[in-house]
Amino acid sequence: MPAITQELEKGKAVDPEERPVSLARDTMRIGLRWIGQKHPTYIIAEIGINHNGDIELAKTLIDVAAAAQVDAVKFQKRHLPSVYRKDILHNTVKYEQAFQYMIPVLQHVELSEDDMAFLKAYAESKGLEFLCTPFDRQSLAFLEELGVNAFKVASADLTNLELLESMAAFGKPMLVSTGMSRWEEIKKSVAFLEGLPVPFALLHCRSVYPVRPRDANLRKIEELKQFGCPVGYSSHDMGTVLPLVAVSMGASIIEKHVTLDKGLKGPDHRISLEPDELKRLVRDIRTVEAALSPAQGGLLSGEIMNRELFGKSLIAACPIQSGTVITRGMIRIQGPGKGLSPPRLHDLIGRTLRRNLDEGQDFLEEDIGSNRSGDFKHAFQGRWGLICRFSDVETMLAYEPRVVEFHLAERDLGMNYTPRHCEKRQLVVHVPEYMPEGLVDLCSLKAETRKRSVETVHETIWMARRLAAGFSGVPKVIVHPGGMSLNGHPDTTALGESLMRSLDEINAEGVILLLENMPPYPWYFGGQWQSNFFMDALEIRDVCRERELRICLDLSHAALYCNASGGDLCDYIETLRPFVEHLHVADACGLDAEGLQIGDGDIPFDEVLPLFKGYEGTWVPEIWRGHCENGKGFVEALRRLKRYPL
Repeated sequence: MPAITQELEKGKAVDPEERPVSLARDTMRIGLRWIGQKHPTYIIAEIGINHNGDIELAKTLIDVAAAAQVDAVKFQKRHLPSVYRKDILHNTVKYEQAFQYMIPVLQHVELSEDDMAFLKAYAESKGLEFLCTPFDRQSLAFLEELGVNAFKVASADLTNLELLESMAAFGKPMLVSTGMSRWEEIKKSVAFLEGLPVPFALLHCRSVYPVRPRDANLRKIEELKQFGCPVGYSSHDMGTVLPLVAVSMGASIIEKHVTLDKGLKGPDHRISLEPDELKRLVRDIRTVEAALSPAQGGLLSGEIMNRELFGKSLIAACPIQSGTVITRGMIRIQGPGKGLSPPRLHDLIGRTLRRNLDEGQDFLEEDIGSNRSGDFKHAFQGRWGLICRFSDVETMLAYEPRVVEFHLAERDLGMNYTPRHCEKRQLVVHVPEYMPEGLVDLCSLKAETRKRSVETVHETIWMARRLAAGFSGVPKVIVHPGGMSLNGHPDTTALGESLMRSLDEINAEGVILLLENMPPYPWYFGGQWQSNFFMDALEIRDVCRERELRICLDLSHAALYCNASGGDLCDYIETLRPFVEHLHVADACGLDAEGLQIGDGDIPFDEVLPLFKGYEGTWVPEIWRGHCENGKGFVEALRRLKRYPL
């Protein structure tokens, strides 16, 4: 162990010149949680003295904090004879009204050291960090012995440099409130803290109860950022609006009082949040974080669809023969936005067309010299393929895929399509995601929805059987199991039981039925949906074992679920690898950006795809809107995937 770390472990002060570089960064760690601008907001439920000296009430408030999913609870500890002179404690009538009111309250609510030790253990059993503000050196020594992972400094002690130095000697992070201090005092205390061997954060605070919005001065958060440490907001205002504004301004820590009832006796209850309000605050902070998170590369799925629907393309204003030099009069700008975009107009004029175009056909990248053709016939070891619609299958067959996957829309079920040139290709058919009544959902707890979903699967199986005559091998039919919702979290046990009933009713004779793993936030009808089942690898494994099922593993969905759950994608794949019959390959980013081009998201393909070495199933690139412009997105994906053992 380095000498400096040994000194910190002993609780000794460290020479500032030997201070670890990490202590100067704008992040810090309390327990297992990192705090800073690149990390989720650290939310502290300030119980303070709202327990009113009752340990049972304190326990209940810890339960409330745990239910709201905050990160930490915070209490206060005072050795009152160390904080106040003897005459103030014993003869308050000699002093102003504030002393006459507050001193008896503090004497009444002070918890014993045994009570504090019990509450720390109780909070930790609920998964919460236990924080506490020591108002004197004796209380500080007790908290150090108790084993807290960080210290909170009250606004009143920002200028108490002796107490700050004593805290820092223990080598633990410090959360320092800046209320009731002038800017020069803050600067002086920060300069002092910077010479101490511990990381610290500054919390903007106005030390009045309550503070009016017009007095909150949240712009101070920006000013505090100049010190290069994490900055937060200790909220003494009413309600939840100002903490949300603080998060939007870059606060990495939010501290808010919690109570069971704002009408209870005590100085802090009326500025506190009741249980439902605290839950709402945590929920809304996480929403603000999501809205502020860096966007993934490229457009959102919905934007791509709307770009096609409402956008414009360069199209042929008249029939044009191959070999013709294109002039402005041959070009019209019109929707949809599926072809060459209008800014490429002058790139197109003067080019010699290398194909015949009918009036109204889109100009494409290849018409301005881009060559997207590729020979993939022998590029891959396994059975690779492309996703098609009935309208573009001939275009996709030109790339000579070994597998053709038809991703059906609801209206495709009634089409009478006859495949050509597919005798040596494997057929895969994806069940439509939509039906007239809504979403296909084999897990639905509504009998009619589940019944209609089973019927849609049967219609798809019937079509697959009919198409199979023009293909090789046994067709595979993929279906999303469902279990998604707009609001609330249905019982997963009930969803699983409903899926089992659906599987019992499905006649999959003549096909291989594959369930596809779900993403946490699927994109249906413009988003806002959440999945509740068939995402977790162990959950999927158990269903497959029980029903002897195989799956279509969607790498993009798997990555999004691992991002949401904190799981490891490689572990996820290794768990499900024995059950994989078909593979959808695409990149992903964050929690809901699925179907991205290979390399445009955050999937570590160099680690993931080698796990499929020797894979004998089928696979396709599933890039969002990859079929557009003669399969432009799919072709680019295949180019990028050539280097992997697929």
